[in-house]
Amino acid sequence: MIPDALPDIPRLYTAMAEWASCLIYMLILKKRFQEVTLTLGIICGMALQGAIQIAAGCLPLVLWIPGMILAVAGMYVFIFTICDCNARDAGYVCTNAFILAEFAASLSWHLYCYFFDIRSNAVTARGSLFTLIIYASVFVSMYFFERRHIERDSRLNVIRKELWSAAIIALAIFMMSNISFVTANTPFSSRLVKELFYIRTLVDFCGLVVLYTHQEQRREMQLQSELKIMQGILQRQFEQYQYSKESMDIINWKYHDLKQQIAVIRAESDPEKRTAYLDEIEDAIKLHEIQNKTGNAVVDTVLTAKSMICKKNAISLACVADGALLNFMDVMDICSIFGNALDNAIEGVLKMEDYEKRLIRMALYSQHNFILIRCENYFENEITLENDLPATTKSEKDFHGFGLKSIRYTAEKYGGSMTINTEDHWFILRVLLPLPLEA
Repeated sequence: MIPDALPDIPRLYTAMAEWASCLIYMLILKKRFQEVTLTLGIICGMALQGAIQIAAGCLPLVLWIPGMILAVAGMYVFIFTICDCNARDAGYVCTNAFILAEFAASLSWHLYCYFFDIRSNAVTARGSLFTLIIYASVFVSMYFFERRHIERDSRLNVIRKELWSAAIIALAIFMMSNISFVTANTPFSSRLVKELFYIRTLVDFCGLVVLYTHQEQRREMQLQSELKIMQGILQRQFEQYQYSKESMDIINWKYHDLKQQIAVIRAESDPEKRTAYLDEIEDAIKLHEIQNKTGNAVVDTVLTAKSMICKKNAISLACVADGALLNFMDVMDICSIFGNALDNAIEGVLKMEDYEKRLIRMALYSQHNFILIRCENYFENEITLENDLPATTKSEKDFHGFGLKSIRYTAEKYGGSMTINTEDHWFILRVLLPLPLEA
């Protein structure tokens, strides 16, 4: 039975809720530390929240708001210190974690006051055990729920607008859920003591739903943005293919034209000087002759275009490909895989000053009812993989790796996969596609 005057939630229970709500996001997101250091950081975070709440409990009621601000700041510091994220990501996670903590603390204390006769906010063994059970139910459920919607060991890449909107939602929820505890003289306050915790719990739960909806909308918009960028990359690769195809046609036409002219000149006269001069012209022309004959016109064109770029930049490109294996694929999809793979490899080897180390190897073959596309390039510096993609060293970290994402998207479109690994200073990209039954 709920007494006429409900005691406040014990400060240690509130600290425990704030710490646990931060922890579930830390277990999902990318961390700055490993093992022992991480464990010590988590323990220190619990001590920090406990100290803040105990200190806030000693303050007069007029300083309740500053005390709550200090508690939120402690959560922010805890998240930012442990998680490998920027200030915006930490702020966004903090807003979600704060409302989750408010809901868990309110729910557990609401149920405890209902089932047990309690007259004070003292921490007891019975109260602690009951609170732990409720907290475990809430936070474990939220962990598995959030893990389905947030990619493990990832960064959120929150923009400023998303952070501000989430913060405003959290502030509004907090004010609505706690206004009755501050004053009863508002249109939104409850004058019945028994309803206070019910209203607070309900409002906090609604806040979680609103923030989750906001998070899903943000995630959907981010996916749409990424898809739009990848489609743009795909379109550019296709346009490059079309331009290269036209260029190759012109070069082939000019090549055959010049060969005929050279043949006529050779037949008419044969001085040593003229022969040497003609040999030099012929060698220069051969540099532009299409060397790639894989059995697939699209593969031939893309490889030739990239080969010219490699020659211009003193890059050694070795390629063995059975292009006929890809005759079932759409032109744009072939451009996406080969164009982006070679562009990524070329960008990687261009960083090396030693021309002898500018090496790229490309292979396309079938094995055990699968088509394997393998693109390798030599590298010297360390490469860190993040979400199975190389971590960028550029200043724009929010949008990078879309060429590789486009390859992965295209591979999955045909029921295949893309993998990346490094081995003995070789960056290896593999695309595995199931071989069509009619192939």
